[in-house]
Amino acid sequence: MSLQEPWQLGGNAEELYERYLVPAMFGPWAADLVALATPQPGERVLDVACGTGVVARLVAPHVGSTGQVVGLDLHAGRLAVARALPPIARGGGRVAGRRCPRPALCRGRL
Repeated sequence: MSLQEPWQLGGNAEELYERYLVPAMFGPWAADLVALATPQPGERVLDVACGTGVVARLVAPHVGSTGQVVGLDLHAGRLAVARALPPIARGGGRVAGRRCPRPALCRGRL
């Protein structure tokens, strides 16, 4: 059968991750992380293994226009989704997504 069943999910894995898992699970965790980190205006933040950028988008308003946020991830598809999403709030710091230059760094091994 060539038609997609109504219960099947359409889209790629990164878009589905952002659509379903971020709001249900990773978004609340990211908000808790940002609250615990207490980022300040003008600071620079490095988000290693940023995925679709939920932490980066949440922290950007805290560092403000004088701050900067860089998200690193191994997967170009996750970075593409992150770049396509709008900022969470105006006045946030600059957010840049970069492909991880050292795969061991993004896997938690230095």
